[in-house]
Amino acid sequence: MSSPTRPAPSDVTTQTAHRSSSGETPVLVVAARPDARGLAAAEVLADRLGGAAAHSRTVDLDARLRGASTVIVLDPSPIRAKLTRDSAFTAPADSAARRDLISRLAPHQSRVRWMTRPDRAA
Repeated sequence: MSSPTRPAPSDVTTQTAHRSSSGETPVLVVAARPDARGLAAAEVLADRLGGAAAHSRTVDLDARLRGASTVIVLDPSPIRAKLTRDSAFTAPADSAARRDLISRLAPHQSRVRWMTRPDRAA
């Protein structure tokens, strides 16, 4: 019987992002989980991408969404959060937080990407 394969944190490849001359943040990583644990997970991926981090109930989230060229939402399942070694995917959200975030992201949907697991093509 084989054990499940878990992607290592280094499996997430990134491109270094830089703030544009217009002051726009290239990447905003938003954790669907609306607490300090979600923010910590978002900060891990934001550091890799050279972007900014927030969680779904950050006070100025709407302004930050408008100022970002790309928004990545971290939303791992509870099982994924338990099985992964990648600290960016260890904070699952509940259904209510996810629904709230979906409504807040609706005007920006063309720039939003949801990540539920480490992705080599990030």
